[in-house]
Amino acid sequence: MIWATIARKEIDDAIRSRMLWVIIAVFGVVSAFLSVILSFVPEIGASSTMAVTMAAQSAQTLGPIIALIAAYLAIAGERESGSIKVLLGLPPSRGDVILGKLIGRGLVVAAGLMAGFLIAGGVILAVYGSIPLGAFVLTTLLTGLLGLVFVGIAVGISASTATRARAMTLSIGLYLVIVLFWDLFAQFAHLAVRGSFPGTTVPSWYVFLQSLSPVGAYDLLVTTVLAGATTGTLPSLATQLEAGIVPVFLSSGAMLSILVLWGLVPLMVGYLRFSRTDLA
Repeated sequence: MIWATIARKEIDDAIRSRMLWVIIAVFGVVSAFLSVILSFVPEIGASSTMAVTMAAQSAQTLGPIIALIAAYLAIAGERESGSIKVLLGLPPSRGDVILGKLIGRGLVVAAGLMAGFLIAGGVILAVYGSIPLGAFVLTTLLTGLLGLVFVGIAVGISASTATRARAMTLSIGLYLVIVLFWDLFAQFAHLAVRGSFPGTTVPSWYVFLQSLSPVGAYDLLVTTVLAGATTGTLPSLATQLEAGIVPVFLSSGAMLSILVLWGLVPLMVGYLRFSRTDLA
């Protein structure tokens, strides 16, 4: 399996990258800080479940940044330097190269994010004296999956472009759209349809629109997991919907499908473009 050899090399290279580990350490510290900050405001009545929610919020912002930084130059950087020609002159096919880089960098990012989340979990346990263990474990795994999805996006972008500058521009643009601005788009869609911004309860189509981004799907999955961890601590999705029931298209299975598709579709597009590119 030639792709496995490439993956091992990517893992070794990533482990030696000080910048990547500094970023992951920052994620762990920020997640830990945000997870306990509510404990300093007695009026809120913060709980360990709320603390895990705050840690997950930091993962939504920082996780994609870490993944994109780790993988946006996976192929574009080697194409610009010309080293990709040497690699492809050996036995690996272009599919092997993409798969190896995806798995290698994806495992490093997923493991790093989960390690950072575990740091937050240790702080939560120390501060609050308890933690919803099952929900925390699932949230940690979802955080790793979010990182893997964004590595897939980044490798797809990298395979589709020929230069570092283009890969960076596309990565930044994508981050702005699907991480920072997507929810704003959904709010203005609600304003256009209903004549007002979202209130305490919202229509199911609005939540679905929010969840069409990978970050939105992750957020809804985490909300569902944590709301079921302790009764009454966090509002369930059903109580936030006007209809009072959760439709199939907002189920956990649907959200997982959205996450997986976000990881696979850009990757497949990148593979198709890369496989048809003349590298001479």
